[in-house]
Amino acid sequence: ISCSTARAGPTTQGARASRIRRSRRPNASLMMRTIALCCALASGCEGMALARPAARVARTGARAVVTGRASAVRMVATRNELSAFAKKHSVASFDMDALVSKTGNADPTARSTKIVATLGPASFDEAMIRKLVEAGVNIFRLNSSHRRGGQFEALVPTIRKVSAELGKKVELLGDLQGPKFRCANVASEPMMLAAGATVKMALQTSEDETCADGRIVLAHTKEQDAMVRGLTVGMSVLLDDGAMKMRVSKRNSPDEIECVVEVGGGLKSRKGINVPDLQIDCSALTAKDIDDATFLLTQDLDYIALSFVQKGSDIQELIDLMDAQGVPKNNRPLIIPKIEKPAALRNIDEILALADGLMVARGDLGVELGLERVPFFQKVLIAKANKAGKFAITATQMLESMIGAETPTRAEVADVANAVFDGTDAVMLSGESAVGVNPPEAVRMMGRTIVEAELHAEMVRPSI
Repeated sequence: ISCSTARAGPTTQGARASRIRRSRRPNASLMMRTIALCCALASGCEGMALARPAARVARTGARAVVTGRASAVRMVATRNELSAFAKKHSVASFDMDALVSKTGNADPTARSTKIVATLGPASFDEAMIRKLVEAGVNIFRLNSSHRRGGQFEALVPTIRKVSAELGKKVELLGDLQGPKFRCANVASEPMMLAAGATVKMALQTSEDETCADGRIVLAHTKEQDAMVRGLTVGMSVLLDDGAMKMRVSKRNSPDEIECVVEVGGGLKSRKGINVPDLQIDCSALTAKDIDDATFLLTQDLDYIALSFVQKGSDIQELIDLMDAQGVPKNNRPLIIPKIEKPAALRNIDEILALADGLMVARGDLGVELGLERVPFFQKVLIAKANKAGKFAITATQMLESMIGAETPTRAEVADVANAVFDGTDAVMLSGESAVGVNPPEAVRMMGRTIVEAELHAEMVRPSI
């Protein structure tokens, strides 16, 4: 067998002589092509394909790929030599016609992945709750951040009544707000923060003090006191969900620091503050959380979510509260910590050891960690929950555009499907079902996406 590759080039006698001299030297690329072709012919040309990529030679344990300038021979090992993962993902294993022709179950409720729907102004009434259950909601989320007196007391029996009448099991998740940091009111909105400027951030000297004249103030609470006093030089401070960024440059007193503005903007009243570099020395349960949890634990909930968890002891505090309330150990809601801080990622193993699952809370996690880092850590967190046999919920902006539209974007649909491929046990709707224009359609859209994703999920796992 002889192999040669036609080359374009000058036809002068010198050039020809040069090529002759080169041809007398051992040619590694030529030798590899010859060997590969011999192997392919000896095996009945099984697995041989032709292509025209750039000249290079690549070899791996079970596969040899040989390419030339104008032609190439590709040899793929027989399927018996491939690993289990490689067998599942080899191109030859895909019957594209069958895949395209195959369709999912038309019933968007026929799935194993659960849908969590947040209740809000668009979905508080009994008629809408009924429509949502019929559309396929498995879990209703009661968001304590917006709890009003008597509201949950009316919602819980309504959900139980609708669930019984429709003969569908519907679970309840109570979501505790956790320690949230916010600036005080701004005297004249917006207070402009120019990049490069130095501003002060301090605890209020009086209850009516407002943010003004390059000074950002926070009300005295146990949590906000701990945050301001814990910041050190070099730490970053994010304002308004990361829209503005500052860095601590100096400490003036225990209650006041100075910061240099790195990303400027206009600050408005009661905007959120994030401090991603700081593991705050305070409880995960605020006074409001204890009050909300005390009520929720009387409602026979299935899950209780804990916000801004940082470490395992935060979970223990909620367990201690259940003990103090005398909630029977065999009838307690599953504890679902919301992973939204870098500290929680660092301490995830001790958190999972005490918790019953986790929520990939991508909102604040994206602010504190960086949006571009969230997809990878979503996969890590779900994989850890799966390995530990714990319940995983993926949340935040899954079908966000359906707050104001009847259909989602393609990217949002892909996001829901990818969460299913990652192995999540549930996906969550927030504003889409709480204040959206058509909450039942958001549920049906999510259900159809899950059904289609589950149809192919085993083809793309494991993902990590």
